[in-house]
Amino acid sequence: MHAGLPKYVPVNLKDIEAAGFQEGDEVSLETLKRIGLINPSGRERRLPLKILGDGELSVKLNIKARAFSTSAKEKLEAAGCSLTILPGRKKWVKPSVAKNLARAEEYFAKKRAAAAGADSAEQASA
Repeated sequence: MHAGLPKYVPVNLKDIEAAGFQEGDEVSLETLKRIGLINPSGRERRLPLKILGDGELSVKLNIKARAFSTSAKEKLEAAGCSLTILPGRKKWVKPSVAKNLARAEEYFAKKRAAAAGADSAEQASA
């Protein structure tokens, strides 16, 4: 059903350069919608932003996106831009499964604490 549907709104570096951002400006999904680089209607309005590496960037910008391509990340770091990777949405989990996961995490946290306590007691006695 979902085959072939995009997971991100892709934006190339050449498009960001052509948009005329000034030194130190913030580039995010909201700012790109406001200037008209991204269509704020339709399915794209709910997708996260991904920066692609086609083109070059000559100004230092603060870029906030969910994902960066490898080439885009290299070019942006070379240009001195600050990159912020935004967190994704949490996957919905059935309440009973979430409860079991929480129990398991609590159990293993206690196990790790007990093991760490035993290791420190051995080191103190040695």
